[in-house]
Formats: sequence, C-alpha cells, structure tokens
Amino acid sequence: MFNPLGVNPGYAGSRDAISGVLVHRSQWVGLDGAPITQVLSIHSPLKNQNMALGFQLINDKIGPRTTQDISLVYAYKIKLGKGKLAFGLRGGILNYQYDWAKIDYRDQDDAIPTTTNESFILPNFDFGIYYNTNKFYAGIALDHLNEAQYNLSVIDTSTSVAKKHINGTATIGRAFGLTEKLTLKTSAIMRGQNKQGFLDINASMLFNNKFLFGITLTSRQTLIFLTEFNISSQFKIGYAYDYTATQLSNGGSHEIFIGYDFLKHKSQVVSPRYF
Repeated sequence: MFNPLGVNPGYAGSRDAISGVLVHRSQWVGLDGAPITQVLSIHSPLKNQNMALGFQLINDKIGPRTTQDISLVYAYKIKLGKGKLAFGLRGGILNYQYDWAKIDYRDQDDAIPTTTNESFILPNFDFGIYYNTNKFYAGIALDHLNEAQYNLSVIDTSTSVAKKHINGTATIGRAFGLTEKLTLKTSAIMRGQNKQGFLDINASMLFNNKFLFGITLTSRQTLIFLTEFNISSQFKIGYAYDYTATQLSNGGSHEIFIGYDFLKHKSQVVSPRYF
C-alpha cells in the first residue's frame, strides 16, 4: 500500500531525492498465526540522473514461517515526453525459516514434517518498467523471475516442493487538480498470482497538499480506508485499515508507515509529488 518500490523496482529514484519508507502491517488481527510484515526501503537517483539505486528489507511472519527478503535495486531512466521511462531490476535473497512446533496437527493423516525447524536461502530476481510524470504513472513488473524452489521434509513422503512462481503486476495512477487546494488521486493495480487475478481500485482526496483520505475497493471482498498527513514537503505519515467481509475479518488489518525524503537543498521542492 505505502511502498511503491516493493511493487515495481523501476520506481527507484522517481522522487528525485534519497527517499526512505518504514512500513508495519498486521493482517487479520485476532487470528492466531496471522501475517505480520515490516518493510524498510530506501532509494535515490545517482549523480548521473539516468540511474538510481535502492535497498529493501522485508520481514514477514505467517503461521510457522518467517521470511526475510533482502534486495538491491538498480534502475535506468530515459526522458520520454513530459516524464521518464525507467527499467528496474531487483536482485537479492529470500531466507525462509519454518518452526513446525507452532502447528497443531489434529488430523493423523496430515503430512507432518520430519524435523522441528527448517531453513532455506534462495536467490530472487524481479524486473519492472515504470513511467511517471508529476501527475501520472504506469508500470508493469514481474516477480520471482528465476522461480526458485526448495524441498520441505514431511512424514510418509520424500519431500514436499515449495516453488516461487512468476507473478505479474500492472499499475496506473493519475492526479486531477479539482481546485487550487483540492486534488483527486486515482489509481488501480492488477496482480496475477498463481493463475489468479486480483484488482484494486483507489480514489483519494488530497486537501491543500497536506491531508489525504481515500478508499480502495478490491476484488477480494475487502474495503481499504487510508489516510496520509504530509507534515512537510519531506516528511509524511499514513495509516490504512482493511475491512474484509469474510470469516477472516476479525479485527481487520492495520498498516502504518513513515516516509521521508532527504533533499540536498530546498530548491528541489518545485512542485508537489503526488506519487
């Protein structure tokens, strides 16, 4: 929600500053073993404005599995019309750790792991194309290009293969200035994961380039309410709440973020950054 670099590596350097984001997400609050995710991402253009670098660290927990995703990002940009077209590549490692002692095996026919703990370190590569102007962006990205896999040991079978499949993501967004102090921001994101498609559509109102309130409709029976506050042209915070109309709703899902742009000099802030 609040980490565009995680969606598309081509986003690196698009804010023309050393840009950092911290994100914490707690999903399906109240459900035992529900996903919890923390993200740190930093990216910046280089002195050669055609290139940018980035770094991302993700810590994710769900049930018995903990994952650390550590990656570096490189993007190359070319001027195109009123904006820039970027080609981004992300490469890193995925560290999977399983604690099977956290699982309650109620069915004797379940495939039970032959060991209490397992860990795997895998390479991972993503690619993205991203185009943006001050008020518009569009991009496509492919994750897990190398389709890394690993084997989990279970009773009565030699192995159980877990594989990272290639996932595709397409994004588009546009900001419309309604009045001098009111801006409408619209966006959509479509994901293809494991032969399934998911669509999110967002509309947000930005007041005086300070306060933002929005709502996202998803194809997963979920409503997302979000808000952002631009404390300054460099510093912003945000919160999102997911309401799921299924049995997994419980306490909903909560996401908070802090973002900061380290500018070399104040003259860099020429116009608002909408995305």
